[in-house]
Amino acid sequence: MITEARLETILNQFHAQRILVVGDFYLDAYWHIDKTRSTLSLETPWHTNPVVEQRYSPGAAGTVTNNLKALGVDDVYTLGVIGEDGFGGTLLSCLQTNGCLTDFMVRAPNWVTPTYLKPIHRGYEGVETEGPRFDIENQSSMIESVEATVIEALQACVPRVDGIIVGDQMPIENLGVITNRVRAELGRLALEYPEKIFFADSRTRIGAYRNVIIKPNRFEAKRAVQREWSGQEVDIEAAKQCAVTLAQQTQNTVYITLGEDGILVYYNGRFTHVPGVPVDGEIDPVGAGDSVSAGLVATLCSLRTSQEDAAVEAAYLGNLVASITITKIGTTGTASAVEVLERHRHYINL
Repeated sequence: MITEARLETILNQFHAQRILVVGDFYLDAYWHIDKTRSTLSLETPWHTNPVVEQRYSPGAAGTVTNNLKALGVDDVYTLGVIGEDGFGGTLLSCLQTNGCLTDFMVRAPNWVTPTYLKPIHRGYEGVETEGPRFDIENQSSMIESVEATVIEALQACVPRVDGIIVGDQMPIENLGVITNRVRAELGRLALEYPEKIFFADSRTRIGAYRNVIIKPNRFEAKRAVQREWSGQEVDIEAAKQCAVTLAQQTQNTVYITLGEDGILVYYNGRFTHVPGVPVDGEIDPVGAGDSVSAGLVATLCSLRTSQEDAAVEAAYLGNLVASITITKIGTTGTASAVEVLERHRHYINL
């Protein structure tokens, strides 16, 4: 178990790190609809949905940046593609308001800014419930010139930073920022800059990454090594088998998240199971994986070593951060360094 003094030393190093987040930046749009003000439309047989409040925040890869900034990382660079639309301007403004460095963001006239529109319906006595989400995503591949601009921006930014986090969110291949060419360039850069932390998270293509640290959950790992698999359970032994196969492919450390059971670390041929941090009460797991990524990579960058102890400590930090963010209901939560220390104290005193 890590000591409080050790944890505090690591957290104090976060501010000095420079981390690039590259990938699919979404805009999370929360529209609060007051149904008590609804009226029957004069032109249609439908009641209106009066939007009385709007909230916007960066989502997907943007959730990683939110967590990095909350943890105290000073320099967070962002590299993604946004459209020349209203949502794109709002997303860029949100990133800048959070203190991110957005000079490498690419604006493309033929690109739709990915947006998750989340309607929150409000009834009498302030009762609220979230309705089905509206997803606005690209339906066509990135044009070659924009893809080339992304790769050039990647080549320019990597030398400036200590760590690179890849957020590969788009479920359909080559419709997001991390195209096959961009992914191949990330693998090449990882070999060119072995002293830097390259880390990838992808829901559907984690098995396609090479030369970088990867962090699938147990189901993503299983599907990456056995495409036809359609089961419902993956135990720790099965996760270990997946980790071995994935590590052979990527030639780097593999972290497999196990939900409430924590994280399985496969480093240099050895397994370590880092248990999850218990949480009481209601939880909201949305964004938990992104918060793990932020805590884990900030720790690896701060320790600046490739030893097994560092890999395990990073997993523990990731667990701590996620145990905080999942308790923040109705929003994609973040965790501060102060909250991380408090959760650690509570955990070791259980």
